[in-house]
Amino acid sequence: MSTNTRAIKILLYGKSFPVNYRSKVLIDLLQRSQYCIAQFNPDFYWTSNKFLTLFSWIDFFIKAIFADVIYLLPKNTIYIKNVLWVAKLLRKKLIVEMHISLYDNYVKEYKMIEVDDRKAKTFKELDILALTKSDYLIHSADYELVYWEKLLNIQVDRSKVFIAPNCNTSTTLLHQRSFMQDGVLRICWWGTFIPLHGIDKILQAMQTLKEKEVKFTCNLFGVDRPIFSTYAEKIQQANLGDCVFLRKDLNFADGSLPKYLVENCDLALGIFGDGDAARHALPNKLNEALAMRLPILTMNAPALTEFFDPEVDFWTCEPSADSIVMSILNIIHGVAYPVDWEQSRQKVTNTFNAVRYQEVLKQVLSKATPKLSPKETQNSESGELTTGRAALN
Repeated sequence: MSTNTRAIKILLYGKSFPVNYRSKVLIDLLQRSQYCIAQFNPDFYWTSNKFLTLFSWIDFFIKAIFADVIYLLPKNTIYIKNVLWVAKLLRKKLIVEMHISLYDNYVKEYKMIEVDDRKAKTFKELDILALTKSDYLIHSADYELVYWEKLLNIQVDRSKVFIAPNCNTSTTLLHQRSFMQDGVLRICWWGTFIPLHGIDKILQAMQTLKEKEVKFTCNLFGVDRPIFSTYAEKIQQANLGDCVFLRKDLNFADGSLPKYLVENCDLALGIFGDGDAARHALPNKLNEALAMRLPILTMNAPALTEFFDPEVDFWTCEPSADSIVMSILNIIHGVAYPVDWEQSRQKVTNTFNAVRYQEVLKQVLSKATPKLSPKETQNSESGELTTGRAALN
C-alpha cells in the first residue's frame, strides 16, 4: 500500500474549555508533534440570525473537506449529531473523546434534569451516538465505559476503544512535611463541590473529630460558585468555623495550591459520594495527591482497581462519616496499614502522564489515516526534527 509523507491534518471540533485540562493537554500535544491542526468552535459563530448561521456551516465544511480526520474534543458530546453527519457525508474518520457522559452527569449525578424529561432522553441519545457511531473512541478508563454501557443499555465495540489515562500529574513538587510536626493534623481537600465528592460526609467527620477533641484543621479549597457560600453556612451551623476553612485563593493552574499542599498538609481527602459516578470513576485528586507523595484517604471503589491496588497504594475507607473518622484516628495513632508513598508516586507518574496520552493519540491517528505516514517537522524553538515523539517539557 502506497503512503504519502505529509503532516496529518486534524480538525478539532468543539469548545476547548480553558479549565478542561484534558483538552488543553490534547491540543498542546498535537501542536508539539507533526500534526497540522485546525479548530472549529461553535461558540465563535453563535448568532440568533439564521442566515448568518449558514456561514458557520460553510466554514465547518471547508475545514472538514481538507481534514484527514475529525476529532470531537472532550466534553463536547452535545455536538455529536453535527459532527457525525459531516464525517459520514465527507467519508472522514471520526475520533471521539467524551470525557463525561451527558446523561450520567446531568441526569444521574447532578440531578439537574428529571429522568422522564425530554432533555434527558436527548442526552441519552447523544451519548449512545458518540459511543457507538464514532470510528475511534479515546477514554481515560475502561471501568467507566463498562458503567456507561450498563447505564445506557448498549455495547461498545472494544476494537475501536483506546485507553489514555488522565495525565494530571505534571507537578514536580514533593511532600516534605513531617507528619503532625506541630502536634496538629493538617487536613486538606480540593475540588468543585459536586455530589460525588461527598463534602457533607467530610463535614460530619470533622464535627466528630472536634467532639473527640482531636487537634486538627481542615482546609477545603474550591472555586467561586454559588454552592461555596452554601458550605460556608453549613460550616458555621456545625460550629466548625475555628477548624474548617473554605478557601478559593489557591489553585493548580498557577502552582500555588501544590506548593501549599507539600508544605502544609499532613493528609489529603479524596471522594466519599454515594452515587454510581463515585464508584465508577477515578478521582483526579487521588492522582494529584499521589504525584506529590502526599498521603491520601479516599473511599474504596471498584474503579480504583483498574490502575491501583487500593489497600496497598493509599488509604481507603467506606463512604461514611464514621468510617472516615475511624480511618483518620487510626492514621493519627499509627495503626493504619503501611503505605510506601514513594512507590505509589512512581506508579502514578509512570501511568498518568502526557507521554502515554501522546502514544495513544499517535496509535489512533495512525489507524485512522493508514495511507499517510508522519512527516518529519522541525521544532522552531529547538531546531530539532521530531516524528511524533516530541520532547515534553
